[in-house]
Amino acid sequence: MTPFTLAISLVSTILFGIIDGILFMVAEEELQKQFVRIPFFDTNMAELAAGGISSSVAIFITFYVYDTLHRYYHLVDHPFLDAMGVLLGTILVLGLYYLYKLYTPRIKAFVHHEKVKEIHEQKQNPNQNPHPQ
Repeated sequence: MTPFTLAISLVSTILFGIIDGILFMVAEEELQKQFVRIPFFDTNMAELAAGGISSSVAIFITFYVYDTLHRYYHLVDHPFLDAMGVLLGTILVLGLYYLYKLYTPRIKAFVHHEKVKEIHEQKQNPNQNPHPQ
């Protein structure tokens, strides 16, 4: 077992964590809305069902990636490695989502400010064509 083998194995489990995290974040809310419509489902049951579905889809996708990597490299199967990869992948998704939530309002505010500035300039100079050709 070489460090390269361990690294490739860890990358495959990190991919599972990333795929699972993204699917859960993207599909969770919509799936929960659909499940809550079922008469005997409550919020906890809907959350559990949405998590189960996103994990199942992630397993199918990751199995394909794992199978492809396994053709070219010897991969290590170990529960600790799997758990570390899933945690690292999930942490990566959480970090990227945090950055997205942090900077999206700032980008929108900047774009809005630029549009307001452009409108104000058009009002100041009504004869000037804002889009010269």
